[in-house]
Amino acid sequence: MNIVYGVAGEGLGHVFEAIEMVARLKGDGHAVKVLTFGERALGVMRDLGPTRIEGIQLYFGRGGLSLPATVGRNLRCIPFYLRNWRRLRRELEAFAPDAFITAYEPFTTFASHRLRRPLISMDNQNELLYLPAPRGPGSFDFRLARLATRVCTHGADHYIVKSFDRTPRGGPNVHFVYPVIQGVIRELRPTDEGHILVYLTKPNPALVQVLNSMGGRFIVYCNNRVGSEGNVTYRAQGPQFPRDLGSCSAIIGTAGFSLIADSVYLRKPYFAVPLRKQFEQTHNAHFLRDSGLGESSEEPTRAELEGFLSRLPAYRERLALHRIDPAEQERKMLELVRLVGAA
Repeated sequence: MNIVYGVAGEGLGHVFEAIEMVARLKGDGHAVKVLTFGERALGVMRDLGPTRIEGIQLYFGRGGLSLPATVGRNLRCIPFYLRNWRRLRRELEAFAPDAFITAYEPFTTFASHRLRRPLISMDNQNELLYLPAPRGPGSFDFRLARLATRVCTHGADHYIVKSFDRTPRGGPNVHFVYPVIQGVIRELRPTDEGHILVYLTKPNPALVQVLNSMGGRFIVYCNNRVGSEGNVTYRAQGPQFPRDLGSCSAIIGTAGFSLIADSVYLRKPYFAVPLRKQFEQTHNAHFLRDSGLGESSEEPTRAELEGFLSRLPAYRERLALHRIDPAEQERKMLELVRLVGAA
């Protein structure tokens, strides 16, 4: 089959997952055409020869996610698609797709409907469609995130929902699975070399200041910065990252789903620092705290972080009881691709 795979380029969780999934699809005999946006995503996926599109990117201010800035700056997508829709349609029609897969990428959803081809939606944000709305100040953020998810994934023939909660919800076309774990992570043999790995998708000077005031050694990955600042070492993304992840004592980081999944698989306690007003990250942080596998705070203090580090043995005991099938998502994707291809 010929499969178009659309990948959200905001952050790298979907990107690294797509590299793994495209390899599995090709190994199963399928041809795959990748669509994505964002310079980082295009660079990481360059070996797959992705087609450049435009997509929604999030913008943050001092108070967290800025809705006006996000809406205003993403208006550039409109003239791009007005100019390029015919070209993109010709390119897609020349590929003769049998099916589309979207990883939270709305143009892929739109194109699948226009070309009348089956669509599989595969991401953890789909879980927001099956959660009750929270009360209180987080209600608006939740409803906004759920609306964005409906726009990105509407009308899919099947929904693959990556989740740690396996409670069946939705209809027969909704499939809850454990999140995929990349091959490079599966190959790691976890050790504890005493450092704390810190992963930040946005600079957080206040957090770094707290880390500088503490004892211990922190290895920070943030915007490919390199250098040292007291007990903090900055490193750029690369082959060293999986090694630092596999050998750390614990993780402090923004609450992205993919890294949390890796931490659970490797049994590394996690202190989440969710990006403010981004409900998906808030939801992921609640999972860590409610499951007893970690802690969270939007503005962590020294006392909170030192308390977390003092309780690492307790978190590790709970992590030892938590199992993830690292290939379940791959199997479900291949199963559904064959299903829609036979329809």
